[in-house]
Amino acid sequence: MATLLHEIWEEPEEDGGSITLCLAGLGSDAERKLLVGKNARLVTTFEASSHAEAMRKYYALYGYGEYKPFPPFDDEPYPEEWAARQRQATPPA
Repeated sequence: MATLLHEIWEEPEEDGGSITLCLAGLGSDAERKLLVGKNARLVTTFEASSHAEAMRKYYALYGYGEYKPFPPFDDEPYPEEWAARQRQATPPA
């Protein structure tokens, strides 16, 4: 089963700020440029094997309660080719 690395970014703003959950690599650099400003900080990274698993971890971290997936696609495992592409795009830490 493929697992992908996810990032959570927080950006403080006068009106309360924003939180962004995105995949590391896999084109997420463009997403971060749109959603994450210069004052944003990387809060944490974690691995998940599906969008629903990532959202459950995100909800737990921020105390949002139980995440309810949108069946059937939301809990489908990530494709193995996405994991291979992410490994190529994300340098080892």
